[in-house]
Amino acid sequence: MKSYYHAHELAYQQIKSKGYVGWGNAKSLAELGDAKTNEYLDQKIKKYFTNTENKSALDLGCGTGTTAFALAKSGFKTVGVDISETAIEMGRDLAHQQNIEIQFITGDVLDLKAQNQKFDLIYDSHFLHCIVFEKDRKKVFSEIKSVLKPGGVFILDTMVVPNAEVDLSKMFESLRFDQDFILWHKSKPSTDRGIVEIEGQHWCAQRRIYPAEKIMDEIVAAGFKIHEKQIDDQQNEPSMLRMVLF
Repeated sequence: MKSYYHAHELAYQQIKSKGYVGWGNAKSLAELGDAKTNEYLDQKIKKYFTNTENKSALDLGCGTGTTAFALAKSGFKTVGVDISETAIEMGRDLAHQQNIEIQFITGDVLDLKAQNQKFDLIYDSHFLHCIVFEKDRKKVFSEIKSVLKPGGVFILDTMVVPNAEVDLSKMFESLRFDQDFILWHKSKPSTDRGIVEIEGQHWCAQRRIYPAEKIMDEIVAAGFKIHEKQIDDQQNEPSMLRMVLF
């Protein structure tokens, strides 16, 4: 049975049909990602890995490869996993264009053990806020822990409710942001898990944008140790919680 996060396949089909190379309407490789995130990742790699030779990295929710490219260029043997077949196909093409070797896999982050690999570094390419329901989130953390090598590093990079007095429901006028911190988008009637009917309209779960404190509680409950954290505010968007976890 498909779940709400399978909707990313349709999103990437639309991205490809418009001639873009990735999320955020990026028209070229140079436009993929954002400078602040790239700088943060580069700093943490240099801080925690004095030598990346023979080290492995897993990019979760890799999309078309934005972070996977950076990890591979930093010397990691890199695997990128995404639920969208279209995104994975695009990532392979973009890697070929750059002569970069990356193993791109169409897969579910709720079943990482299926890859039968373990990693020195695991990076959240902004996938966690796409995992809405608490049962799924617990499963994700368990799966990550099972494929992270002893002494490995998990870098979490996810949306959170802004620190400032910001009404997220007003940020997303065409969407619903409810009291459980779930962001919903309008959908067609479907039996897919995560689609509900409210007042005659069908809605699909899209994001879980928790307060930072709630996510840190989840992390600790999952058995991870928070080594460092920071929150970066973004204009007219949710803030980003960035953490290094062991």
